[in-house]
Amino acid sequence: MYDIMTIPDRYLQKSIGKILISMVILVFLFHMNPLISKDLLIFGFFHETQSQSKLTHTDSKFHYAIDFPANWEKSVKINNELILIAPKDKDSVSSPAGLVVKVVPTPGKNISANSASKEIVSQIQKEHKDFKLESSDTLTVDGKKAVKVVFTATDSKLQNRKAMQVAVSNYENIYVLTYKASLDKYNTFENTANDMIGSFKFLPK
Repeated sequence: MYDIMTIPDRYLQKSIGKILISMVILVFLFHMNPLISKDLLIFGFFHETQSQSKLTHTDSKFHYAIDFPANWEKSVKINNELILIAPKDKDSVSSPAGLVVKVVPTPGKNISANSASKEIVSQIQKEHKDFKLESSDTLTVDGKKAVKVVFTATDSKLQNRKAMQVAVSNYENIYVLTYKASLDKYNTFENTANDMIGSFKFLPK
């Protein structure tokens, strides 16, 4: 399994399209396994039944903002990745869910959200033999056309997970927002994930 913390040099020698696939598949593979990093030991259950205040994460480099519950842990990685982690339940070792925002720069390239989403799904299918696409749809993210796919796959710990991935293009960047949860918790926390994705805004440069 690749290390999500760094992108090997060999990826940087590939085309922008290949870089896009490689970087985003790393996000999926890594976050399908909540025990692969110490960062994820603080994963926990979403508490949707509780009224929560919100915080806003603002990224000045890639010019976006997203709201998240105030009691969630926020981690920003050097590889253009934001990880939002809910507090774990007192009786839980790990969380059944989480949301990641990944930015993939595509300088000089005009890659549509639809093309990016198709490439990502194709690569995930190759990496996960039990991959099952449940739905594919279009939506808007801050007024821009985006593509949403929902699928299931088994992670490296042999746990079956369900994910919702939204890809949107803005200028020379692809933004990929991925919500992942265990099968029995996906519907419970889906509204929280949709609210977070719905709050995503592009900021003026």
